[in-house]
Amino acid sequence: MKKTFIIVITLTLGLVSAKAQETADEYEQQITAAYVRNDMKTLDEQLASYYKSGLYPLDVLMYNYNEMQGMEDWGVMVMSSAESLIGKLMLQRVLNVHRDKVLVCTELGGLDSPTCERLDIPMPATKWQDEKVYEQSIKWVADHADRAVYFPFTDAPLFMQFPDSLKECIYNEGLTMRYATTPYDNIAVKILNLEERYLMDYLKLSLHPYNEQKDKRHYHRFTPGMLALNYSAIAQDLMPYYKTNRPEKVKWLQWLQNACQKYFNQTWMNSLFNLEP
Repeated sequence: MKKTFIIVITLTLGLVSAKAQETADEYEQQITAAYVRNDMKTLDEQLASYYKSGLYPLDVLMYNYNEMQGMEDWGVMVMSSAESLIGKLMLQRVLNVHRDKVLVCTELGGLDSPTCERLDIPMPATKWQDEKVYEQSIKWVADHADRAVYFPFTDAPLFMQFPDSLKECIYNEGLTMRYATTPYDNIAVKILNLEERYLMDYLKLSLHPYNEQKDKRHYHRFTPGMLALNYSAIAQDLMPYYKTNRPEKVKWLQWLQNACQKYFNQTWMNSLFNLEP
């Protein structure tokens, strides 16, 4: 899977159009509108065109790939923002990877009828209060679907709003948080994700360097550099465990931290001085 995906991403860089017919902002607004009205034909057309235009940052796409790469097969990802959704839709519906994962975006309808039908779960009987839609969506899917349920680490600030009973069931697995009522060894999963599942060569060398001045996406709260720091957070979290239990890998973990920091600084400096890629 890893090699295939890298080859696909690399080869398709040649498909980038010299003159995009739409702006990134327009693509994203059309994609979200098609998604909300469940217009799959338009959705697929716009996702494919957006991908081929080269306007969606490749490094953000890689990060979205790693989020889903760390999930169990047939898992469910509940996210609060379309920013987290668009890249994953592009991966599933254009690049044909991780199509078994079900995506639930509370900003764009959440648990609508098509999503509940795909999960083979009932629709919620009552409308939830706006401030509770996110946590209730996670709980509803977990209670009714026989699937692993996750939410992105980028949504972690919302975790602080969860009731204590729900917080006790949330485990960090790296770039994702997982809901589980039965305790398990999430450190082992985090190590597996970090060492074997995630693709991180782009942190050493980006084949399509990011420039914030040219990033005209409608949803661009998180730049590639900001997202890269989440890998660094995982490394920092695991460092004590590695020093005690895996001393032979400490040097590699330190490299990862340094690579993330360097990557963040590079993308930030490119933005500051408007350097050409």
